[in-house]
Amino acid sequence: MGVVEFLLSAGTSGMAYSILCGQPMAFIAPTGLTLAFISGLFRFCSLKGLPFFPVYSWVGLWTSFFFTVLGLAGSSQLIRYCTRFTDEIFNGLLSVNFIYEALASLRRNFQQANPMNLTMPFVSLGMALTTFFATMSVTAFESSKFLNQKIRSFVKDFGPVTIFMAMSCFNTLGDINKFAVPTLSVPDTFQLSGGRNFLIPLNAVPMKIKLLCSLPAVLLTALFYMDQNISVRVVNNPDNGLKKGAAYNLDMVALGIITGV
Repeated sequence: MGVVEFLLSAGTSGMAYSILCGQPMAFIAPTGLTLAFISGLFRFCSLKGLPFFPVYSWVGLWTSFFFTVLGLAGSSQLIRYCTRFTDEIFNGLLSVNFIYEALASLRRNFQQANPMNLTMPFVSLGMALTTFFATMSVTAFESSKFLNQKIRSFVKDFGPVTIFMAMSCFNTLGDINKFAVPTLSVPDTFQLSGGRNFLIPLNAVPMKIKLLCSLPAVLLTALFYMDQNISVRVVNNPDNGLKKGAAYNLDMVALGIITGV
């Protein structure tokens, strides 16, 4: 899946979710575990000689069906058995996955670089460390004694995004761009990856494969269930002082419909 279709689907899905769901303060996006699932599915399709996008589409349709049924059945009430420890473990697992992917990217730069010229990987490492320490500094700014609480909270909330944008712009400068630090490959015009069609040929796989796609969909549904309900429960935490009540089952139905579309 290319950058264009990811941004398009994520943007439209986020807007639809904020309208249909019961807790618009939560945002939806693929986590590291979801991306790991997609990568595993792609490798499986490659080994078995199956077309990835039709299989991926059928897994998504089955996941949409399962998730919508769970929401209509009121399965979110089971989330009350999860404790704060469960939340922290799940969030920690997501964090470890993202950290691993970041370190793997830096390691890949050193592996692919010319052994006689390691300038590019070290520049990439320097930019990564600068981004990390700058983000940690603005996050810790809220607990400092500088300025008032409102300004410190503003810096904490919008500081990390500002740093990401600043470092991305910094990488485009002529003196830095000459080192060819790897970035996302984005087409100049609106087009899907590999020049494929916008609509996926769902009938490109036999009926047996369509039915078997329900098996990995069960795993993805379980992942979505934990990710969605724990994330929304963190948002609905009484410490956040929200005036709106929770609507866990409505959130699940909305996400199930959006997944299918």
